[in-house]
Amino acid sequence: MKAEGRSPAGDLLDDLAEQVSVAAMEAFGVSKDAANALGTDVAMRMVEQWGGQQLYMPKGARIEASRMHQQIYEDWKGQNHRELARKYGFSLQFIYRVIKVLRKADLDSRQRDMFSPVGHD
Repeated sequence: MKAEGRSPAGDLLDDLAEQVSVAAMEAFGVSKDAANALGTDVAMRMVEQWGGQQLYMPKGARIEASRMHQQIYEDWKGQNHRELARKYGFSLQFIYRVIKVLRKADLDSRQRDMFSPVGHD
């Protein structure tokens, strides 16, 4: 329930700080004090970056799609394209395209650039 006189923007910043705090405790096991400090810091950085502007908060479809694409790639066993198409409700062509793009990105991330200087480990 919204407190009298509170703005939706203030509620948004409070919720952002809280969500970051909870995520930090869950994902990294940081103390409540450290998590709260991080949440407040992130909220203040958003104020500095976006303060005074009207914002539209998307529902995160792009992030959700990226997660689903990653899950498809992780479930891929080399020859199970049809199974993945059925499981995720996509066309076979779409599954092939997702795997092709993510496989290339995966291979590119593992391959060294032959023109980069060799570092000393």
